[in-house]
Amino acid sequence: METALERALLATRWMLLPLFASLLLGVVAIYGLVIREIIHAASLLPAGSEIDIIIAILNVLDFVLVANLLVMVAVGSYESIISRFNVTEGAEMPEWLGKLDSSNVKVKVAVAIVMISAIHLLQLFLRHGSSQSLLVYAAVHLVFVASAVLLGWLDRLGRAGH
Repeated sequence: METALERALLATRWMLLPLFASLLLGVVAIYGLVIREIIHAASLLPAGSEIDIIIAILNVLDFVLVANLLVMVAVGSYESIISRFNVTEGAEMPEWLGKLDSSNVKVKVAVAIVMISAIHLLQLFLRHGSSQSLLVYAAVHLVFVASAVLLGWLDRLGRAGH
């Protein structure tokens, strides 16, 4: 009875697979956003300001970071929760694959959020210069930075304890 229950509980991890797949489908949606932003940036080239073009390029960078985040979370979570990848000798395998555990994924997500937040802060600064609301956004960004540093520190402490 106990063995059957444990097998059933372990098998429920496969219920997460559609959720991880939906993250990868999100990458497809990001392709559309990137194409739209590139078309927008190209339309600005003849007469647009440098700042508008830079902001459009920063939007593309932002989308790429989000796409990387989605892939990293989906692939890393699949490997750490559902099943290890069986990669044959000589096949291409990202260097980080096999090294991600749930703690690493959390730290990488936090770092990606800090990067995305920094891009948004830069865009706001380029659009509006210095303003009162920019201070609020900068404070929120600093909270993200502090959170990422704290998560990294806690991860390091946890690894040192092992």
